[in-house]
Amino acid sequence: MELLTLWSWLPVRITMYQPILLYTTEEHGCSLTTFYVRVEQHEPTLLMIKTCNNEVFGAYCSSRWGERNIKDDRGNRQAYFGTGETFLFSLYPERAKYPWVGMEGDKVQHGAELFMAADSKMITIGGGEGQAIWMDENIRFGKTDKCATFNNPPLCPGGDFEIRVLEVYGFATDQLN
Repeated sequence: MELLTLWSWLPVRITMYQPILLYTTEEHGCSLTTFYVRVEQHEPTLLMIKTCNNEVFGAYCSSRWGERNIKDDRGNRQAYFGTGETFLFSLYPERAKYPWVGMEGDKVQHGAELFMAADSKMITIGGGEGQAIWMDENIRFGKTDKCATFNNPPLCPGGDFEIRVLEVYGFATDQLN
């Protein structure tokens, strides 16, 4: 039932493709390095976090995680990347979708365009006055807060969480028929 709800929130063009489990901590271990190796060339991806308190939430990430390595004109790595198609969701105990605040077509501040960030020590989704989802390099602990990009509440009570399972899905957009 939860997956049907989630499916209805995806961009329509993505729902035509088969989801593929690219990475799960249960099978591939709890390492950001392994996470990147397995998911960084896929676009888009869906991250689903199950906490030790049984909360379930995550994000639809519109861009490849490999974009964390792209440099700007000055040779600096871009801190944030991604597009306004990125969204957050909560499935349990609350069921809700939190789209980008700019989806309404209004002009938004730079602090509301902080979609995805990542390096060797962490992953962040959503920024501006807080981070919607932050995970450490061991994919064990995380934090959730309200943020300007998605105008979301914290995705679990208390804000801090321990990750029981992280699953990352890709979509078979590049398979031949």
